[in-house]
Amino acid sequence: MDPLGLLLEVVALAVYPGGLFLAGLAWITHRGAGVGGGGSLDLRGLAAIATAVVAAAMAPLPGTPAASLPPPGGATPNLVAAVVLVVVAGALVAPQPWSLRRRILVGFGGTAIVLLGLVATSFSITDISGSPGGVNAAARILTVIAVLLALPVVVKPQLAAGSGAARATVVAASIEVVLAVVIPPSQQWPVAPLWVVGVVAAVAVYALLLRVVRGAAEGEHLSLVAVAWACSVAALVTALLAARP
Repeated sequence: MDPLGLLLEVVALAVYPGGLFLAGLAWITHRGAGVGGGGSLDLRGLAAIATAVVAAAMAPLPGTPAASLPPPGGATPNLVAAVVLVVVAGALVAPQPWSLRRRILVGFGGTAIVLLGLVATSFSITDISGSPGGVNAAARILTVIAVLLALPVVVKPQLAAGSGAARATVVAASIEVVLAVVIPPSQQWPVAPLWVVGVVAAVAVYALLLRVVRGAAEGEHLSLVAVAWACSVAALVTALLAARP
């Protein structure tokens, strides 16, 4: 066992981009969005937080310790694995029962994310974020928009029931993972810290926007669901066009 590799993995989970960094983003989300539910954590909430931390630690944000792990260039951050972890965490905190609209958003949004692997011919988040071409970039941007629009409808973080801390953590981890596909890879000092600040700022702005769409998200308003669905479909079509030989 490589002691340095183990240490870097611990740092990624406990400090950045998981752990303390994710906790900071979750606090910003909780305060900015006015996330409800201040009760004690139950087993589902704890499991959701643990799963979200692992998902966030896989996001190849600038300066992540995983970039120093073997093979050369860093450990491969698998998009499918990160998305599955986020979906599991979201399912643990999302209210029951699941409506048809929420199922549709999860299905189309998840498919759009997975199809990004066709664009880069790899499920490595680093390869996806670095894939060249305007059509490729459009597919990534549309996917990010679709996921961010669907997230408050699917998770409904501002409901009063359950653990607000768990829901805020899941939302923050989801943002980390999805933003990783549009951040250019291999950012070095002094540019890398600026991207990290940008991620924090994006989470803060998104949290404030959650306040604006709170009623529409909790009521699963057709307009919000339709826009999120349309962006997912557009992302699917764009990714398929970008993957054509």
